[in-house]
Amino acid sequence: MDFEVVTLFPEMFESFLAAGLLGKAVKNGTVRVAFTNPRDFAPGAHRKVDDTPYGGGVGMVMQAPVLVDAIESAVAARGPAHRVLLTPVGKPLTQARVRELAQLPRVLLVCGRYEGVDERVRELAIDEEISLGDFVLTGGEPAAMALVDAVSRYVPGVLGDATSTDDESFSSGLLEYPHYTRPPEFRGRGVPEILLSGNHEKIRAWRTAESLARTKDRRPDLLPSASASGSASASASASASGPASASTSAELAARTHVALVHHPVYDKHHKIVTTAVTNLDIHDIARAARTFALAGYVLVSPIAAQRELIARIIGHWVDADGEGRAHNDKRSEALAGVSCVSTLDDAIAQVSATHGGQRPYVVATAARGRGQTIGSDELIAARARDPRPMLIVFGTGWGLADEVFTKIDATLHPIRGATDYNHLSVRAAVAIVLDRLFGQAPK
Repeated sequence: MDFEVVTLFPEMFESFLAAGLLGKAVKNGTVRVAFTNPRDFAPGAHRKVDDTPYGGGVGMVMQAPVLVDAIESAVAARGPAHRVLLTPVGKPLTQARVRELAQLPRVLLVCGRYEGVDERVRELAIDEEISLGDFVLTGGEPAAMALVDAVSRYVPGVLGDATSTDDESFSSGLLEYPHYTRPPEFRGRGVPEILLSGNHEKIRAWRTAESLARTKDRRPDLLPSASASGSASASASASASGPASASTSAELAARTHVALVHHPVYDKHHKIVTTAVTNLDIHDIARAARTFALAGYVLVSPIAAQRELIARIIGHWVDADGEGRAHNDKRSEALAGVSCVSTLDDAIAQVSATHGGQRPYVVATAARGRGQTIGSDELIAARARDPRPMLIVFGTGWGLADEVFTKIDATLHPIRGATDYNHLSVRAAVAIVLDRLFGQAPK
């Protein structure tokens, strides 16, 4: 992961980037941080970077020419980047946004100073404005450090255990539950008996209930609204009791779609390619989607001839004689829910249009995992409290390209077998994932 920091004070980052797990990640090259100083682009002997504001007022304003030149120089020297201005007027940084930023190859952080920056910097050179909260710092450098630290934790190889971010505060929308370690008693205070029981299901339920109680007490604003879930406490209590009920899974399935992406995906040499549509993928995934009562199945291919082929295959089975009579009733029933579009953005727009304009919650799958991942039970519990539709994205070839993950809200845990062999067909992967999410346990 590459960071570029545009700052008047790069020396502030020296000890920050040399200590702890982040220091190790910087040393071994897992995280790379470069600096550009706007003062290097200021004219005159005094290298002045600020001036008084037009219209009067207190404080000084950072000038547009030096900041824009510094940003453009950094991009020209080290490549394109998502450009972020750290400012109190930006959108508050959330854990979800941290995960999204971790999927990007390169992020450029602009540290403001003084009273602020000339508005034309935002207009000409900034992609996003981010705030750490409702308070003001003397400069953007501490905010940039916080963002680098938060994002880096989701970069593979930075943390010793990649799953250690799974249950943290905000990862599931609630504050994290209490933690205990040795000794079992300290100054008359013991450890809750449930944590010593060895019953993992009860421990999980206890932790969920504690997360809910802590969130209610300290951050009630994080709880789902009553209009979205009927009752925040009832929804969270339901998730605390274990996997979602059959009725919850069925309701979510009815607003869930599957997408099979043929571009952009990787080949075995990690080059972005477009894969060919196969007859088996059309039929088998359509039947899986119908078996679990999903809302639809969409294939994504930018090649018009491939989309025409899909339409012909569907037409053959759905309207075999041209008069509405199907070639095979069961196959027709499955294929009737299949559509094809050019891009993943088109698939997202199609699902949104199907559900009254609500953008779907987009979930990716990856054989090796990408950054922060979540389990099927966690996904079901979270989505049950959210009325939006859901789109589960599967890739062909050797997996979805990195750029796809900029559109993703969450990534499922990868499917793991008993060996290192990890080359399931996408048809098998779809069936496994859908069974985990929407399958009914035998009675």
